[in-house]
Amino acid sequence: MQIHWHQAKWVGNEQKTQIEERIHALADQGHNDLIDVRISGNPSKHKGHTDHEVRITCEARGQEIVATRTGPKLERALHDALESFKQQVRSMRAKRKEHRAPRAIAPVDEDPADSDSEAEMELESL
Repeated sequence: MQIHWHQAKWVGNEQKTQIEERIHALADQGHNDLIDVRISGNPSKHKGHTDHEVRITCEARGQEIVATRTGPKLERALHDALESFKQQVRSMRAKRKEHRAPRAIAPVDEDPADSDSEAEMELESL
């Protein structure tokens, strides 16, 4: 898995390292579904708004995960986006696990002839 930072002048090297470690820890939980992570942060483009936006986009096997959060400070928006990203990854994995779970197998009669004779006996008693 690769992590790419776009327009990340606002993030210090120490903070980048911490965030990358958190993302790698999430990826290293026995899964190989996270392929490519891109993190970008921008001041809000909306007139009159001072909030900043952070977007985490991830190519995962079979789908794309996007977590976008805004906040008065880029660091807060980054934290919130990372939490949202982690939640979405866990949700994706839970759905996959649920989808792959073995289905219950209906019990099979021991001898199909026995069930036929029971049905005949019920008909005779009527």
